[in-house]
Amino acid sequence: MVRLLTGVLLILSMQISSAVGSDKPTDNFATIGKNIDFKVFLNDREVGSHSFVLQQQGEKLLVSSTMSLDFTVLMFKKIKYRHQANEVWEAGCLRSLNSQTQKQGKNISVSAITDVTGLVVEHKDGSQTIQGCARGFAYWDPRLLDADYLLNAESGQYLPVEISSTVSAQDNITHMLIAGSKVDVRLQYDAAGNWLSLESKLQIGGLLRYQRVATDPLSSEALLTGE
Repeated sequence: MVRLLTGVLLILSMQISSAVGSDKPTDNFATIGKNIDFKVFLNDREVGSHSFVLQQQGEKLLVSSTMSLDFTVLMFKKIKYRHQANEVWEAGCLRSLNSQTQKQGKNISVSAITDVTGLVVEHKDGSQTIQGCARGFAYWDPRLLDADYLLNAESGQYLPVEISSTVSAQDNITHMLIAGSKVDVRLQYDAAGNWLSLESKLQIGGLLRYQRVATDPLSSEALLTGE
């Protein structure tokens, strides 16, 4: 359902504009050391929230995300979704991951740790080792989405993606598309690289949409204008 939107997922990666920086993330990137909070809507109805906490610890970036959704589809089918993930990134690569997901009464766990062979991922269907620089759905830093495959924090699957982006000349907003085999994710970033929004059509119907919650020092107007 929302696999491409986690990690947060949600679901759900890439070449991007020079406006958001070089390929290798730096410690002073706009979102480092900040909370990033979103209200989540299904069509025009608020159905939950998705929050991220990023903390720099030496050369490592620690990322914690929490997602909670409750809504009804097809007039009667109730959906309850809870997701929590902790990631460690270093030098632009995912070094470890632990996630817990509750979806329709089912519990899903994923863990990943780096050893001499690569990033070893354990999930309900077994395990796999990702060699080289593994990356996940790091929506909070578009530079980390520059990859041909991204690790899904909910399922543990290493998914092929195609990335494209355009920059609006009018407001300098970067519009990014992550095209997956089953779900597409559309993202927006301001000129400073701040993540503004997310949209994805669900296979069960409806448009899932993220609206960023403004926190000091950025007002809601600043988030939209990049000022």
